Amino acid sequence: MFRFEENKCYRMPAHFGGFDCPGPDAALYYRDAVSVTFAYTTDENQLESYVPEGFELLRPELNISYNQFREIDWMAGGAYNLVQVSVPARFNGKRDQLEGQFILVVWENKTWPILGGREETGIPKIYADIEDLHTIQPNYYTNASYEGSTFLRLEMLGAEPVDRQRLAEMQASAATINALGWRYIPKVGGSGADLSQPILYPQGAEIHSAWAGSCTVKWTQLSWEQNPGQWHIIKALAELPMIEVAPAIMTKGVVILKPSSGRVLE
Repeated sequence: MFRFEENKCYRMPAHFGGFDCPGPDAALYYRDAVSVTFAYTTDENQLESYVPEGFELLRPELNISYNQFREIDWMAGGAYNLVQVSVPARFNGKRDQLEGQFILVVWENKTWPILGGREETGIPKIYADIEDLHTIQPNYYTNASYEGSTFLRLEMLGAEPVDRQRLAEMQASAATINALGWRYIPKVGGSGADLSQPILYPQGAEIHSAWAGSCTVKWTQLSWEQNPGQWHIIKALAELPMIEVAPAIMTKGVVILKPSSGRVLE
C-alpha cells in the first residue's frame, strides 16, 4: 500500500512516488531567454477591479511580456513560450509589505510548466498556442491563439540597441523581480476554495543585450464557442483602453526562477 513520506515532495499523481525536496537556494535556469515587453497606461478603475484585496495598484499600467525560452535545465534542455500579463502592485499585509508585478494571467504553450506554476507556486497559468518570434529585422512579430483563433497580436517595430547607460539600468532592475500572484484551489464538489492565498515567487534575469522599438498590441475578443474557458479573460483585457503606449523592449540573456524561495504572503 502506498504511503506518503513527510520528508518528500510530491506532484500529481503523487502515488507513483516522491522526490527529494530542493534546497532553499535551488534555482531554475533558462539559459537562452528572449523577452519582449509591451506596456501601456489604461483606465485605473477598470484595472483595479482585477487586483485582489490586500494588493494596491501602483500605476494604471498593463504589462505584457512575451518570452521565448530555450535550454531549460529542468526540462532537460527543452523549450516553451509564454505571454504574461501583469500590473505594478504592492502587497500590504500584517507581516509582508513589498512591491512587484502582480500577475493577472500567463499563457504557456506546454503542459508541464503550467502544472508546476499553478499548483506549486500559485501563478495563474493557462494554455495557448504561442508562436516563436517572426523576425524581419528590425521588426519582430508573434501571435497567441486557441484552436486556430488568434486573440493577441504583438509587434515590435524598428528595434535598435539601447545605450550602455540604459542597458546598465535594465540589468540592475532585472536582477531581482518579485512576481506576485494569487493561488486558488477550488473545493471538490462545491463552491469556495480549499486554498485561496497571496504568494511571492522570486525570480530574476541576467540581461546580456537589449533593444527598444515601437509597440503594437492588438487584442481580438473571442466568442464562447471559440474559447469556452478563456473568452471572459480575453474580453476583460481587450476592453482595457490603451491610453499611452510605451516603447517595446526586447532583451536576451538568462532567466533564473527561485520556486524554493517562494512563500505565502501574510
